[in-house]
Amino acid sequence: MDTLEIYKEIYRKKDIFGLKNQETLLKILKENTETEFGEKYGFADTDSEELYRTRVPVSTYRDYDAYIERMRRGEINLTTAYEIYSMLETSGSTDKEKHIPITCESLGRYGNVMDRYLQEHVREHGGKRLFVSFLQTDLKKDTGIQSHMLFTASYYRYLYENGLVDMDEFAGGAELNFFTDPCDYMYIKLYLAFATEDITSFESVYLYDLLIFFKYFEDNYEKVLGDMEKGHISDDIGIPDNVRMRLESLKVQPERIDTIRRECRKGFENIIIRLWKRAGVVSGIGSKAFKVEEISLGKYRGDLPVWHYIYAASECVIAVPVGTDTYDYMLIPGSAYYEFMKEDGDGKKTCTVDELEAGESYELIITTFSGLYRYAMGDIINVADFCGSIPIVRFKYRRNLIMNIAGEKLDAGILDKAVRDWAAAERLSVWQYFFYEDYTSTPACYHGVIAAGDRHEAYDTARYEGSFDRMLSDLNRDYAELRGLGSIMKVRLEFVDKEHFMNMRSGYDGQSGQPKPQHIRR
Repeated sequence: MDTLEIYKEIYRKKDIFGLKNQETLLKILKENTETEFGEKYGFADTDSEELYRTRVPVSTYRDYDAYIERMRRGEINLTTAYEIYSMLETSGSTDKEKHIPITCESLGRYGNVMDRYLQEHVREHGGKRLFVSFLQTDLKKDTGIQSHMLFTASYYRYLYENGLVDMDEFAGGAELNFFTDPCDYMYIKLYLAFATEDITSFESVYLYDLLIFFKYFEDNYEKVLGDMEKGHISDDIGIPDNVRMRLESLKVQPERIDTIRRECRKGFENIIIRLWKRAGVVSGIGSKAFKVEEISLGKYRGDLPVWHYIYAASECVIAVPVGTDTYDYMLIPGSAYYEFMKEDGDGKKTCTVDELEAGESYELIITTFSGLYRYAMGDIINVADFCGSIPIVRFKYRRNLIMNIAGEKLDAGILDKAVRDWAAAERLSVWQYFFYEDYTSTPACYHGVIAAGDRHEAYDTARYEGSFDRMLSDLNRDYAELRGLGSIMKVRLEFVDKEHFMNMRSGYDGQSGQPKPQHIRR
């Protein structure tokens, strides 16, 4: 599919992006003049970008703490005049857990942009969509300030309520995609996958979710097939009774069960297309900083294209991909007002869209329709190109998500490249990994936990530590200099199997449904 056809409303504005960005800002200011925040900063007579950037300081989440606590107690018109759809809970990957309001205005502006490509795909090719992540929300309850959800659950619920997505296109429909309580959702998704032969897309929030799904697949396919053959789900599976009854009502032919078992026993290489002949795409958020996960996922997807369906956060839906199998995204003109702060700048001066330079890296600063003003995302992006005047950007790393023992500032992108290049040189299969700063020795060092692929023999740890240390030195000059000065000790590596890794990875919760890949553990 041509992205020009999918995102017509974005392409129509490709030559006036800067103008549309200014219009977005002025609309936000005009419609929020009577909020407490708007009165404090004089929105009523702020009629230009320049005046806005002079009057309102760059902010972070801490600047909204008090406002959000008051919102949660029921106060309105504090930072936004728009109706609040729900409070979003963030994962706290770089800080404590946060609560971010999302308004009906924001969701209406996003529309179905996150889901549009996959809707078009299934309508073009037929079949069903399999969404493997966990959408925890109750469709029967009202939303609002007292409702707390993850962003994706809030977004898909809004689409469902407003007729912007057809849940009958999904395997299991609304009943088996929206859940009220944590449960063994991977069992549910695997059962649905086996029972639905005509799946055309495998979808997740993060591509990492798909990797976890197929790890579960490898470990549990016999159990699920056994339950299918009996027509009864084992009582030790933690799922609600209505879900159990719904799954048990799905009739799977013995020939289908035999085919699945036979193909799985041959191994799991390219298993998607072997079991689901109509599969055409896998989807989930990813970036170059998490290439290792995509390489591991390649075992299961083979040559199927990847759709990195959105660049977004709880704070805002920012950009959509320019195609499949790419990390390049184009900014959405109507989602927010965008400013940019140079990665190596003074931390104060921002520039507008029209002042961006191709090849340069910036921190993204947003003003949203959900009550965030000149909000520093912490995301560092690189401007790869322009489509007309629309910036084409690539995510690099989160500003707070770095390791920094002695001034070397090692970010997730460099770390991931080091792991990939090192694994290729040593002919190792790395499934996943994380690193952290280890201060148990003096001087400190980086400690890496490596989940190996399918090898089980003993690893020559000393040799691998040496070669990885050299790889880091080649990629990060500051690290090399500090190693030479004796300010950092040689890296330490710990090799574990997949199961052990999943148990020890910081922040992993098997019930949450949306675990983030975290290569740097805080």
